[in-house]
Amino acid sequence: MSRTSWSPAVPVILLTGYLGAGKTSILNHLLRHPDSRVGVVVNDFGDLNVDAGLVAGQVDEPVSIAGGCVCCLSDTSALEEALASLADPRLELDAIIVEASGIAEPLTLARMVSQWGRHRFHLAGVVDIVDALMHDETVDTGSLPPVRYAATTLVVVNKLDLLPVEDRKPAVEAIRTRVHQRNPRVLVTGTVFGRLDPTLLVDTGARRGSADSPAAATDVQGELPVWDLLRQEYSEREAAALAEIDQTGVPHRHARSVTVRLDGCADPAGVLDFVEDLPPGVYRVKGAIAVPDGEAIRWFTVQAVGPSVYVSAVPERAVEVQGQDGRGDHPGTAAHERQITSELVAIGEDFDEDAVHAILRAAMAAASEQPGAGGLGGGVRTLSGLDRLDRYVRLHS
Repeated sequence: MSRTSWSPAVPVILLTGYLGAGKTSILNHLLRHPDSRVGVVVNDFGDLNVDAGLVAGQVDEPVSIAGGCVCCLSDTSALEEALASLADPRLELDAIIVEASGIAEPLTLARMVSQWGRHRFHLAGVVDIVDALMHDETVDTGSLPPVRYAATTLVVVNKLDLLPVEDRKPAVEAIRTRVHQRNPRVLVTGTVFGRLDPTLLVDTGARRGSADSPAAATDVQGELPVWDLLRQEYSEREAAALAEIDQTGVPHRHARSVTVRLDGCADPAGVLDFVEDLPPGVYRVKGAIAVPDGEAIRWFTVQAVGPSVYVSAVPERAVEVQGQDGRGDHPGTAAHERQITSELVAIGEDFDEDAVHAILRAAMAAASEQPGAGGLGGGVRTLSGLDRLDRYVRLHS
């Protein structure tokens, strides 16, 4: 897509957790993914062990916000400016990760990012890192589950290797039970050394791949051998550490996904019903849908992570440019020549792929299977569904 045309908002992932839980380990693990280009915002690099070489391999310059916890700063404009700067389409980032200090409140941070986004960036998840050993003494200390879980989308129970083998699975289940008492929609998983499948959180290379894109022209990823050497060094170090521990009861699941591609328009009400109440095990949904509006067709991108839903209206000119470039879901030039398609991808862990595929397709297909809805609208309009989409667009405007 041309840089002068519409560009999708950049996902912002909040990385929270008590001091020492393993936030930086998770961040460094994500930065080692060879196909992702990630922007990073931290409170203060001086207090964190973020590998500068790995960060430099992602963006030209990482952003540090000094002066205390990012959600308690007297002037929060620095954080908003940092996010807006990293959301510049010329950087072509796959995501921005904000590593908050140990005392940061996820709910406050989530509200700030959502309010500031205005279709430049959008909240794409709150990942809370939990210390398997110290959780009960540092975070979950009251009779009721912590309020922080109300805004959390993913809880990662880290440092399971420090527990006896027989205690690992019960520890994850106990934390899952407490988290779900506050928020039953949170995905809870266990790990060691911050080993989390990056594709669960980040779309890799989603904004690059054309010959005229800045990132393609400069080959930012992997241009300097030192970045590849750093990744190799980390991988070897991790492999050596893993070889020294008993990994029984320590899951290292790979993210799984299902894709539904539909010829014709999607039912907006069905799509929103699906993303507003994701099936168990599905962490996020992404994609683009065509929706009938009288005799016309409108296009929307849809992103959902846990309970957070983000919808953006795609201008007609952007759809045409996308088609001419040979990329995207909707190739073609003139409206009467364009093939109308809608596509959504569900990503998560431990879910029944066949069942989720069937549910998602049924949700998308309701309107497209009505007579005349597979062309340029055919006069069909689902008022409630389209109005709900527009409401989400206005919410982030």
